[in-house]
Amino acid sequence: MSDSDSDTVSSVGSIVEDASEPDTTSFKCLFCEQQWSRVPDMSTHCKSDHGFDLTATIKDLGPDADELTIIKLINYLRACAQTSTDPKTLKIAPEDLSSDKYLQPVLEDDALLFELGDLMPDSDIKAIDYADFEAALHRDMPEDFSKIKLTNDRDQDYFESYKGNSIHREMIEDRVRTEGYRDFIEKNADVFAGKTVLDVGCGTGILSLFCARAGAKKVFAVDNSGIAVRAKEIIAKNGFADIIEVIQGRVEDFATQRLIGKQKVDIIISEWMGYGLLFEGMLDSVLRARDMYLKPEGIMVPSHCNIRLAPICDDVWVAESTGEAFWKDVYGFDFAPMVPGGLLNTHEIGVFDVPEKALCGGATSHLIATRDVSVQDLSFKVPIKMTLDRDITSLHAIAIWFDTIFIHAGSSQDVKTLDTLDWDKNGIPGLGFSTGPANTPTHWHQAVLLLDKEVAEKQVFKKGTVLEGSLTYAKEKGDDRGITVTVEWNGKGEKGDVEGKVERTMA
Repeated sequence: MSDSDSDTVSSVGSIVEDASEPDTTSFKCLFCEQQWSRVPDMSTHCKSDHGFDLTATIKDLGPDADELTIIKLINYLRACAQTSTDPKTLKIAPEDLSSDKYLQPVLEDDALLFELGDLMPDSDIKAIDYADFEAALHRDMPEDFSKIKLTNDRDQDYFESYKGNSIHREMIEDRVRTEGYRDFIEKNADVFAGKTVLDVGCGTGILSLFCARAGAKKVFAVDNSGIAVRAKEIIAKNGFADIIEVIQGRVEDFATQRLIGKQKVDIIISEWMGYGLLFEGMLDSVLRARDMYLKPEGIMVPSHCNIRLAPICDDVWVAESTGEAFWKDVYGFDFAPMVPGGLLNTHEIGVFDVPEKALCGGATSHLIATRDVSVQDLSFKVPIKMTLDRDITSLHAIAIWFDTIFIHAGSSQDVKTLDTLDWDKNGIPGLGFSTGPANTPTHWHQAVLLLDKEVAEKQVFKKGTVLEGSLTYAKEKGDDRGITVTVEWNGKGEKGDVEGKVERTMA
């Protein structure tokens, strides 16, 4: 579920190879063949000879422009030059750089990409080369870099959380998860035989080992946390060091690109799913890796994920989960003011194993195809329908979970029928698994959105009532790893239309 940072190794970008300086000490102008050794000189030249103000363009991209934005800008301008676009006509907005295809260098060994320090928006930043700049991404920031916005505390906390043993044991011990991936790989060994695989967020390397055992020719195992050191040891101990190359770094980093090389991979595999599917934002990195490294006919594993949603009506379970059942009677005293601080509350998305009997209606779904979806598509609003399976006098909460699906070009499964699959308790070997209330519990559990009481008490409906509305996922502003989920609906009650809405955040 993670690629995260660490300062436990001395080399940057890879465990197996030190990051090296580019062979050339000069770089090509953005729009002509002239060579330069200093960014300020090239910028002056671009303004005077080509009518393009590079400094002003970067400033206009706004305060959120980071190292990835600058990489995209360089490659965007290189692409424009190749199509003979007149530099004087270029007016670049942040949306022009939204595609992750611009993370891929347009020029081979483009030395300008090693001059990010001179290109960052803050003019007071000391000029540094790309290797040093990238190194700062992977260790505690020294004083000289204090003005550079490399990453936020949220990222650092997220990365740090994947360094230890316990979280990796929890994931490996989740047999639904681990055996789901293993079964797909082993039942489709012909798909992996002789192929090059990229494992994004490899953790301890378990998925890389499955791929190598199935006959993969080469596996790049990428993780940005200190666990990559252990992964390298595990892989060597099991005799696969000649097939699996461990790279410590972000999959989007230029150093990682250099180590993987120019050849595209056949398969990208990753266990990126978070609570409610999209919490933690790891899919963003997987999709960037897809755009940078995957062959046009390549395979994404998993190929699809299906977000499912269903209503909850169970006052006993809700009272236990909020803590109300406990706090309402503490040795004869009413401690109700303690209830809002419980694990299930009206502020945040809760994470629970919801009893199947607590669901009071059928689940609607939203299918995500990892081969085609964009990072922008991960913030969405889609229509939903929930059909109630019994009379209810209150609607207490909404449960959200997901199915994970493995399909490739040779699969017999029709993607159009995925919504009707009966996943069985542990999933369907070789095809996928579900994390729903009716299935074997997993470390993902279910995400639960508790309704405000005044909203819940208005939800009085008869069996068979259809609640129609929308499901919205939105990234938290300034925090791509957090999400805000909103569910809205309308249904026919005995006294007319009844509306409902619940909005909760997981940060």
